[in-house]
Amino acid sequence: MSDLPLVEIAYRQIRQKLLNGDYLPGTMLSENELATELNMSRTPVRDAMALLSREGYVETLKKRGILVKGVDIKELYDMFDLMTALYVYVLDVVEPQQFEEDLPTMKVYLDNLIEAAEQKRYREYYENGLLFMRALLATMHNRSILQTFDMYKDKILFFVVVYRTVNSPNRPYTSKKLYQEVYRLLSEGNMTGAKKAIVESMRNIREELVRYL
Repeated sequence: MSDLPLVEIAYRQIRQKLLNGDYLPGTMLSENELATELNMSRTPVRDAMALLSREGYVETLKKRGILVKGVDIKELYDMFDLMTALYVYVLDVVEPQQFEEDLPTMKVYLDNLIEAAEQKRYREYYENGLLFMRALLATMHNRSILQTFDMYKDKILFFVVVYRTVNSPNRPYTSKKLYQEVYRLLSEGNMTGAKKAIVESMRNIREELVRYL
């Protein structure tokens, strides 16, 4: 049996289901049903939902249940802008040779992403893409940059998995071309080319979100 407190177990398991797209925005959850599913009392489930509410994933509606929330599109714009700024900053200040020690880690995430695309596993595909970019940021060895990235990573993952599930389940896995291109350019020491590829990709994402609105 796990040594983790029950509230932590409930929090992790429910959060994973949210990030997997098992609970889509608009879904109403019940503390009783979740407690039965997790084989525990309602108290740790209630405390776990309070944590998830503070993170913005759910909202407790009095006498109605727990509502799974969507990601506000304007908030998402802000998050993508912030991420782009972080990527560009690191590519501007880090010397090409500094990327050499992190390229093997990036290659692992790239390979995982390609495998997930081939097997059509949404969650792993997008998560490894984000971890690929995190490895890029790690080259800076700046804890605050990584903490900032980690603060928003799962929120972005939640949105893209839900968006893919609801709006385009059969869409090709085109983003892998970006990560392959960025990896190639970084391997060649071409920081300018990598920066251009990332900025253009983020611009395309914003245009697609406009069509989603």
